[in-house]
Amino acid sequence: WLKRRDQPQERADFPSWVRIPPKSPAMAPEQPKKPVGGAYGVFLNEKRAEFAKKCAGKKASEVSKMGGEEWKKLTAAQKAPYEKKFVEVKAKYEKDLKAFLDAGGVVAKGLRAQRTEKKKLKEGKGKKPKDKDAPKKPAGGAYGVYLSEHRAEIVKSLPKGHKITDVAKAAGERWKKLSAEAKKPYEAKYAKKVEEYKAKFEEYKASGGGAAAEEEEEDGDEVEEYKA
Repeated sequence: WLKRRDQPQERADFPSWVRIPPKSPAMAPEQPKKPVGGAYGVFLNEKRAEFAKKCAGKKASEVSKMGGEEWKKLTAAQKAPYEKKFVEVKAKYEKDLKAFLDAGGVVAKGLRAQRTEKKKLKEGKGKKPKDKDAPKKPAGGAYGVYLSEHRAEIVKSLPKGHKITDVAKAAGERWKKLSAEAKKPYEAKYAKKVEEYKAKFEEYKASGGGAAAEEEEEDGDEVEEYKA
């Protein structure tokens, strides 16, 4: 009648026929929500119901707009309590976040970051690879032609160790100083380049290309065009 030691023992306070459920695993810690908006965010949260009532029947964005306007009207002394509250809320968040991480939690990306990542992924999937055989669209307008012809000269005029962006900056300043008459040769050269590109592009499409090049047609110019 004695029980063997290798047999499971029933708890003394329950009859042997009562089934004791296993202990449930500890619940995973919940990631604390990061406070945003600073002192203004605290102000808006406290006044949201009031502003929403005043903006009844209007767009949801009107609530934030009204909140921003009312916040600007406050003096530094009136904003101080909200700034103090935000400091307290932020300190609590950092404390809760530490406890969350210490308990084995992993910080997940915020909703905005997830949307941005999803958008980039979607755009990346939709974009077709460019065809290396497609004709290259001329960029930068008449200024692009001017920059291309005078780049070496401008580089020599700059001090040693200059930044790459200094070349375009110096070229832009020179371009602005040119008269309309002085710009005409570059405008004519750019117009000729565009016509040549169009002719090559039509030939390219006729030979079966065009899908990737059409995307290049929609892309913005690589060089900013300086206007007079």
